[in-house]
Amino acid sequence: MKKYLILSTVLFVLVVSCNSNTNKKNNKDIPKKENKEKKEEVKSKLPEVVKIKGIAQNPEGIEYDKNDKTFLLSSLNAGPVIKVNADGTYKPFTSGEKFPLSTAGLQIDYKHNRLLVAGFNGTELMDNDPKTKGTAYLRVYNLKTGQIEKDINLSSLLPKASAYFANDIAIDNEGNAYISDWYARVVYKVDLDGNASVFWTNETGIPSGANGLDFHSDGYLLVSILNVNDKGLYADYGLVKIPVNNPKSAQVVKMLNEGFTGFDGMVLKSDGRVVGVTNNGTGPGGNTFIELSTDDNWLSAKVINSKSIKASTTVAVTPDNSYYIINQDFTNGEAKDWTIEQIMF
Repeated sequence: MKKYLILSTVLFVLVVSCNSNTNKKNNKDIPKKENKEKKEEVKSKLPEVVKIKGIAQNPEGIEYDKNDKTFLLSSLNAGPVIKVNADGTYKPFTSGEKFPLSTAGLQIDYKHNRLLVAGFNGTELMDNDPKTKGTAYLRVYNLKTGQIEKDINLSSLLPKASAYFANDIAIDNEGNAYISDWYARVVYKVDLDGNASVFWTNETGIPSGANGLDFHSDGYLLVSILNVNDKGLYADYGLVKIPVNNPKSAQVVKMLNEGFTGFDGMVLKSDGRVVGVTNNGTGPGGNTFIELSTDDNWLSAKVINSKSIKASTTVAVTPDNSYYIINQDFTNGEAKDWTIEQIMF
């Protein structure tokens, strides 16, 4: 991938995903009472808007920690992941790294007391030097203390890749982590002991990289693939179902209606549906929040809800199924005020 394309792409879309819910098979299993309009659902006790002031965090990824009812935000500016309270106060959380990295997607693993973070070298990706191509890391932190426990170089698995961008993370039933690399166009796998491998390479025929992803407890990943064109619109997009025990049998999910142009960040919810940030096809960046439903275990899917949003990258889903996005348009990486906003269809 050309370096100038990497630079233009970074300005418009990045990812993460963040979900630790237990998933059901598909929407056929959902009791009818759970399919009511969102306005009938229990509202979150959190405020609709959380304003963060005074820190050049430049966040791309967001997670909600149910243990202490805080939001976690990553940092494209290579600062620590921060914990944000409902009143907007915050504090640095992660520590102990030997060197800083930009961070994108976040994933909490409650079972193993871990916070998993996708790290990359944002400076190299945006330096316009064709000889540099960044790096991709999985950083594993203690969920209670924020202290780093493992720092795993993923880009070393693909020394001939044109560039690297560790982007989003999902965890399977056994605690294996799957990390999308948007620019290397692969998904890595890292087991609980830190052993890393290349799990899946995009051979769908859609010429794009892996971005948002999540794991279904029936044993497969849903992975969004997309590019961004010179107008900032999502292109070459698709959603891929990848069985974790047979990644070669990956299939592109057939979309039954319009409104899906690839996910930046996405979450597979406990009711079997997927919510995420996409593009409306007319303006640049992540400007639309949609919900997908399936009737055949993700062989096909359709958009059932859609809403225009302020520019964003991804979504956190709270235990009561409230949706929170981080407003991020990439126009000012040194901005010191940020907003977490609740979205309702």
